[in-house]
Amino acid sequence: MNLLNFKKLSATGKGLVSAVIGVAALYATASSAQTLSSNSTGTNNGFYYSFWKDSGNATMTLQAGGRYTSQWTNGTNNWVGGKGWKPGNSTRTVSYSGNYGGSNSQNTYLALYGWTRSPLIEYYVIESYGSYNPATCSGGTDYGSFQSDGATYNVRRCQRVNQPSIDGNSSTFYQYFSVRNPKKGFGNISGTITFANHANFWASKGLTLGAHDYQILATEGYQSTGSSDLTVSEGTSGGGTSSTAATSSSRSSSSVSSTGGGTGSGGSGVTVRARGIAGSEHINLKVGGATVGSWNLTTSYQNYVYSGTASGDIQVQYDNDATGRDVQVDYIQVNGETRQAEDMNYNTALYANGSCGGGGNSELMHCNGVIGFGATTDCFSGTCSGNTGGNTGGGSSSSTGGNTGGGGTTSCSGYVGITFDDGPTSNTTTLTNLLKQNGLTPVTWFNQGNNVASNSSLLATERTVGEVQNHSYTHSHMTSWTYQQVYDELNRTNQAIQNTGAPKPTLFRPPYGETNSTIQQAATALGLKIVTWDVDSQDWNGASAAAIANANNQLQNGQVILMHDGSYTNTNSAIAQIAANLKAKNLCPGRIDPTTGRAVAPSGSTGGGNTGGGTSSSSSSVGGNTGGGTNCKCNWYGTLYPSCQNTASGWGWENSQSCITTSTCNSQSTGGGGLVCN
Repeated sequence: MNLLNFKKLSATGKGLVSAVIGVAALYATASSAQTLSSNSTGTNNGFYYSFWKDSGNATMTLQAGGRYTSQWTNGTNNWVGGKGWKPGNSTRTVSYSGNYGGSNSQNTYLALYGWTRSPLIEYYVIESYGSYNPATCSGGTDYGSFQSDGATYNVRRCQRVNQPSIDGNSSTFYQYFSVRNPKKGFGNISGTITFANHANFWASKGLTLGAHDYQILATEGYQSTGSSDLTVSEGTSGGGTSSTAATSSSRSSSSVSSTGGGTGSGGSGVTVRARGIAGSEHINLKVGGATVGSWNLTTSYQNYVYSGTASGDIQVQYDNDATGRDVQVDYIQVNGETRQAEDMNYNTALYANGSCGGGGNSELMHCNGVIGFGATTDCFSGTCSGNTGGNTGGGSSSSTGGNTGGGGTTSCSGYVGITFDDGPTSNTTTLTNLLKQNGLTPVTWFNQGNNVASNSSLLATERTVGEVQNHSYTHSHMTSWTYQQVYDELNRTNQAIQNTGAPKPTLFRPPYGETNSTIQQAATALGLKIVTWDVDSQDWNGASAAAIANANNQLQNGQVILMHDGSYTNTNSAIAQIAANLKAKNLCPGRIDPTTGRAVAPSGSTGGGNTGGGTSSSSSSVGGNTGGGTNCKCNWYGTLYPSCQNTASGWGWENSQSCITTSTCNSQSTGGGGLVCN
């Protein structure tokens, strides 16, 4: 993978806002909107604000409360601004919502941003970004990653020498970055930042903060065009265990018997954080197919809490759609983790491609339908209470079968995804032999379709040590492509892989990690889960064998690393050390679950209900399509749903209930489920 060399967003000068123009700062107290076009700081409607630019025509408008809007064009070199607090602190939990008008082709950040003194530190918690990923800042040092607010954050420290800061025009200081993975999408956006999690992780790595100066929810742009309309507030922790139900009208069931096959999370319940656009929307919480909670929403985000012990597949259902009504689901909390709505399995209530349930993931619900959040027994983050494994689907069967992937009786405390992009190549046979010799299997190959076509015989070699998945046909930048162009590119790759006798891919890694809603929709239409990575080995960037091995050593349970099959000989040289390091940590190579995109235990059998490492056939865990009857339902990863009669593909909404088409039902990964008829 040859990443483009993007320019870093300049930090030059923005720290001088407080020091240089503090005397002339605008202290707006009126509730009327105030548009800033020159550098200033101050207070507005109870919030501290900061606006800085080095040139050009960026503007920021101070709105009511914690809201601000901004717009800028590429006539501006660098600008940053936002609302927040002065002083900041290390324990504040920040909530935000609104619209972030960036794109993958524009150099921009959305971040919690601030400064401290003694030591002098400039810090960012990056929620979304465009063409430049700050986790790759030049000359920096990586400090691993951690889980917070339903996502992985990659941490990096960089140094600025003789640059402007809040202490003067020529300062030397460190920058701390926590960069969200996956990053938030563009457009309508919301989230929670539990800053204490970042400060504590930084401190554990020796990255200490000093006395806080200001702390804001910032929009930043560098030689780009964009806009934002954001509201910031102090909110409840996205990673916490809030037990306070919303004060709005609630009809939540007080006790519900278990309806699923899994063991649940020991009665920890489910918290749904959501709001309505009109304030008259109604949602249900469904677990294992049964409604266990029911609430009327307000226009502000509230936590709606079900405190029972039901287990199984989790859905948030919107059921009273009308003109002017929409639902925005921020996240749910279950099993000791936060699951963000836009990162989850499916959204049948999203209006896309001209229809309800037209494809794509989002936190928005425009139509009657459901967002699927996986099962109570799932663990997407690898840090769940009572369940750190990869059992997905809500059933009680043990699908792992004890297979550790490397042979023998290795004891595994967790599983990681070992992946190689860009093959097959002339290096594939050598790399495969090294993987076998060192027991570093199974792995996941993300293959280019054109390389498959010219090296088709090598796929059989690859499959002796793992799975073959989709990495596009031509390895192009696709964010400006049309839906049909992306669809054809991915479908052509699927066909090339299947033509070699390999199974149809279930995963897609976009070239350069670039994705948008069009790419997401095309991948979903082809039954592909988009998977990027948690750790970048930097082998494409000339990293040494030792550095590649050290990058692998950062992996935590459930995480995925990016490596390559090609002319990067240092990758080959690192295999033995990678295997030794993982073994020392009791981590084993696993497969990547096509529902969650997380690394889980290799399947012990091809049938999801097999528990003993047997050799069952490829039928689904409930027997697959028996073909003999007309009363059919879809077993969707352990939960039965009605089978669609009229909808052509995907999920649908028929007879006032969610349904799944036959093609989608039968496209589940091995062990997921399938059509059941009697």
